[in-house]
Amino acid sequence: MNSKMAGLRKALTVTVMVTVGSLNSLVLNSALAQVSSKLAGDISVRGTVTLNGMNTASGATVFDGSLIKTGSNGAATVNLGHLGQIELGADSELVLKLENGLIGGNLRTGHAVVSAPMGTGVNVLTADGIATTEGRDATVLTVDAVCGNTRVAAAKSDARLVAGSRVEIVAAGQEVEVGAQQAPNCKRMAVAAPSAGIGAGALAALLIAGISGAIIGVIATTQGDDITPSQVNVSGFRP
Repeated sequence: MNSKMAGLRKALTVTVMVTVGSLNSLVLNSALAQVSSKLAGDISVRGTVTLNGMNTASGATVFDGSLIKTGSNGAATVNLGHLGQIELGADSELVLKLENGLIGGNLRTGHAVVSAPMGTGVNVLTADGIATTEGRDATVLTVDAVCGNTRVAAAKSDARLVAGSRVEIVAAGQEVEVGAQQAPNCKRMAVAAPSAGIGAGALAALLIAGISGAIIGVIATTQGDDITPSQVNVSGFRP
């Protein structure tokens, strides 16, 4: 009888150990999957640039929610592999948002140029509105929040700018400005030319970067789909 009880206890002990080990393995695999699926990129900097409040250097990794701020002599490029890249000019501040098939962020101030290949949408939020592209074609979207308002210029493909109940379609090669009147003597940064868009060579380089380096994606807080505009205009505005 004693030998039977001892055998039973041994069997129960082994069963418990196997069960606990299996549960630990499941938890670990789940945690690793969450980490590996988190979108990320790397940053290249010139001059003074901070990442989440700390001075940073080229090669640092950025994630969704990272705060990037450039100084008066600074500039930064966020490399997002096959999803594209985001360039920030001097005195710019961006909260990065990444999501599969969508890149962008909250541009609190400054100047950003977002380049994305076909299949990747762009979403950039400012204090005045939100600029978006749907990713049907390669695009270069310039968003300027330097002079107290927002200017959006599209290259390669059309974009949409939503400001309250106003919706503007920004045709490729055109610009739209929303918000308060531009501050006097305010010098805006140059808009990326249409030829600066992503061509076949650049797309190949981005694809190679995506395979060998960071696998990325950004999205900013989306508002456009919740707004029912009273009028949609195709604008040829040039400030």
